[in-house]
Amino acid sequence: MEFKEEIIINKPIEEVWGVLGHQFGDAYKWASGINHSNAFGPPVINGAPSNNRACELPSGKIKEVIRKFDSNNHILEYEVIEGFPFFVDTAINNWQLTKISSDKTKVNMHLIVKTKGLVGSIMNPMMKMQLKKQLVHIPNDLKHFIETGNPSENKAHELEKLAKKAA
Repeated sequence: MEFKEEIIINKPIEEVWGVLGHQFGDAYKWASGINHSNAFGPPVINGAPSNNRACELPSGKIKEVIRKFDSNNHILEYEVIEGFPFFVDTAINNWQLTKISSDKTKVNMHLIVKTKGLVGSIMNPMMKMQLKKQLVHIPNDLKHFIETGNPSENKAHELEKLAKKAA
């Protein structure tokens, strides 16, 4: 299954790349569906902030590895390597930024998830619906965070729920 999202952010490309690329481990600050995240492991790819990211999701924990980090072309690609159900074969997310003008950046997100086996075939439609529901917010979350410096309304609501659970 494939998911593609595109959005225009009214900020310079380097500012967008700073949040998306260089602050890879801090996605929890802006992305809906991520309760907490942190980068770990020394970078294997030149220029990358780390090699891995651990994320706590409402559904559990996952680990991701950076597969591509290209600061010159503003490309970030990472793969979930741990934490998805056994019937998920691969999940690779690719982000690419394109400069539109000095203060406008086009953001393309392309996620490919492959399932395996009979259980994967059965679960594919339900998983596709669930992922689509989650992913629809992420580009808007990024846009809002970069343009305002604050989490989106959706992310702020999630943070309030987490704070109440912790109290």
